[in-house]
Amino acid sequence: MATTTLDSTVKLLAQLPLFSGVPENDLAILAQSTHFEQYEKDAVIFHQGDECDRIWIVRSGRVKIVHMDLDGREVILEMISPGEPFGGGVLFFPHHPATAAAMEKSIIASFSSEIYAKFLLDHSDVALKLIKMIGIRHLSMLNLQIMAGERVEYRMAHILLKLADRSGRPVSEGILITIPLSRQDLADMACTTLETAIRTLSRFRKEGLIVTHRGGYLVIRDEKSMRRLIND
Repeated sequence: MATTTLDSTVKLLAQLPLFSGVPENDLAILAQSTHFEQYEKDAVIFHQGDECDRIWIVRSGRVKIVHMDLDGREVILEMISPGEPFGGGVLFFPHHPATAAAMEKSIIASFSSEIYAKFLLDHSDVALKLIKMIGIRHLSMLNLQIMAGERVEYRMAHILLKLADRSGRPVSEGILITIPLSRQDLADMACTTLETAIRTLSRFRKEGLIVTHRGGYLVIRDEKSMRRLIND
């Protein structure tokens, strides 16, 4: 990606929800060590086990956090939206516990862990935003663990509703999930096989719960019935 000036980097950082309200003079200190990189779809940003020496924030696009289990199966733990930080360095882990990859063409900002630590000490409001973001993400991961023993229909419904809450947009048919998702993505998130994911989505479609569109987009057509499915 082309090199940006210090002023333009400050303006880019100021547009991120995490840094809203931070004085530009303070952001200039952070901007001096900030790099912006463009990643194509499926490009790996860092691998599971890599050293945590930088903090990463999605500027545009989306990133998936993928864990490789002992059986070699990939499990999507979380999807990161614009303005959100990610990577083990956010919690000062020595190594990344999972792999990060772009779900679509994305621009990612990053800066050193050392600068990050100093910045948080001087900006408690940013630290509080981070804690809230990470808390929501941690709760989501705990829910995934709790769901591990549930039937596939329950897990898939829970995931679709979660995606709708985070990136849904009302349309005439229902709630459009604005993230393009492959069937394999959904299978990885639900910890199931591709065949089972396809069969479950087909059942949801026949029951009028969802509508699928070209490009990997999905609409939740009957939110109430889907919520009843996970509450039964």
